[in-house]
Amino acid sequence: MYVKIDGEQVRSLRKERGLSRQEFAEASGVGVSTLHNVETGKTYARPSTARKIADALGVDPRSLATVAPRA
Repeated sequence: MYVKIDGEQVRSLRKERGLSRQEFAEASGVGVSTLHNVETGKTYARPSTARKIADALGVDPRSLATVAPRA
């Protein structure tokens, strides 16, 4: 199962926290290229990846989802 994440929201929250994509990758444990693809809307994310991103941003993962999960 994969989820579509609101990449613009992720980018906005990351920038509000003053984090570069590299710093955010280190903080979240998610690869820089994956973060780029999420932020630009090029990919769906695994639930575990969505959780890592949300945890690093201090938000509920459901608040980042834009559509129903994809199988």
